[in-house]
Amino acid sequence: MNIQSFLKQTMLFSDLEPAELEAVAAITRQRHVPKGSIIFYADDPGNACYIVAEGKVKIVVNSGDGREHILGILSPPDLFGEMSLLDGQPRSATAIAVEDTQVLTIQREEFSKILRENAGIPMKLLTVLSRRLRATDAHVESLAFLSASGRVARLLIELARQSGAQSPQGLPSFSSRMTRQEMANLTGTSRETFTRVLMEYQDRGLVSIDRNLFVLQNETKLKELVV
Repeated sequence: MNIQSFLKQTMLFSDLEPAELEAVAAITRQRHVPKGSIIFYADDPGNACYIVAEGKVKIVVNSGDGREHILGILSPPDLFGEMSLLDGQPRSATAIAVEDTQVLTIQREEFSKILRENAGIPMKLLTVLSRRLRATDAHVESLAFLSASGRVARLLIELARQSGAQSPQGLPSFSSRMTRQEMANLTGTSRETFTRVLMEYQDRGLVSIDRNLFVLQNETKLKELVV
């Protein structure tokens, strides 16, 4: 793997110049994480950030009654734990490998040295992190104000956008290995509610589902539900 080229694809490092990328690549390490393994727990020390190079990672928090809420399902080249590079605070969630996964790791201590030696990097990182914070705010707003139907529609649209795939008919589509429970957790609904909404969307011709393949048959109508 060309680590420098891969870093360029990530949200956090996409704006860096070649020399800056080279410096970050020099401190980046690869790590294999078997399926089901914990990468870090909530409240663990925040001493590194991670980038998904292969496989999938889910970020979860657990409620007081033991229920798991999935904050996100990450795939290449998604990055997580990046706030630890700046503040070193304990983890706010748990990261779990959904399948056999390869991650790239960047240690905070080494990264701090690069920030001190490359004056242009900090401002670029702040700009990117502000974009990510806005996206997080949008997700929280979705959970707070959208109906269950709206939240499911938003998830389908976001997963199709992230996939960038199209069906043979040129329609937005995505393939997901997530269980219905995991997808429901992403929308803050029960599995029963999530499944009911999906069946309703299929009956209305908005979405077609063939096992793990989702095709947005009417993306315009779905977007109208996200209000």
